[in-house]
Amino acid sequence: PILRLLGHELAKCDWSKHSKMVVWASLCLGFFGSFRFGELLAKFEDKFNPHETLLWSDIMFLNDDSVKILNKIPKTRKKSGEVISLFEFNFYNCCPIKALKKLKNLSRPDENEPVFRFENGNFLTSKKLNSLIQFFLSKHLGSQAKFYYCHSFRGALPSALAVYPEMDNDPSIMKWGRWNSEAFEKY
Repeated sequence: PILRLLGHELAKCDWSKHSKMVVWASLCLGFFGSFRFGELLAKFEDKFNPHETLLWSDIMFLNDDSVKILNKIPKTRKKSGEVISLFEFNFYNCCPIKALKKLKNLSRPDENEPVFRFENGNFLTSKKLNSLIQFFLSKHLGSQAKFYYCHSFRGALPSALAVYPEMDNDPSIMKWGRWNSEAFEKY
């Protein structure tokens, strides 16, 4: 529901299609990939580290409408990184694949360019995204919006799966969230 609220507010704002899609694609990817936004976004608006920031060359679009994303800096710090596979989600207009494809079409990027780059050349950062999340949600949640930020997306999908305890889906939750321990229970 929070992702949908954010999408609604983004759709209403007077930004360019490209700017809206930069933010929307990052939110969809963060949710469906259970990403830490530090694994995706540049640390600074005006420069990026190609060994840490998600580049277009790190995304492989497959013929079955899925993607493979190379996470170069997983928490485990595996030298080769880790690959996260995502597929279409055709409900609630929250599909990470469609959002990435739209962003790519709007951006017409160089393969070695960060995915989440605005038209003015600035990069989306966690700090900027945190402020946008809280700004958009404050219209619906008031002061409670301060409890939502980028890290909220890390456990969002596993939390959504946990709503169905009868499915005994702890192994799925661990897999979706890329946890190697019971740490997911804290979420």
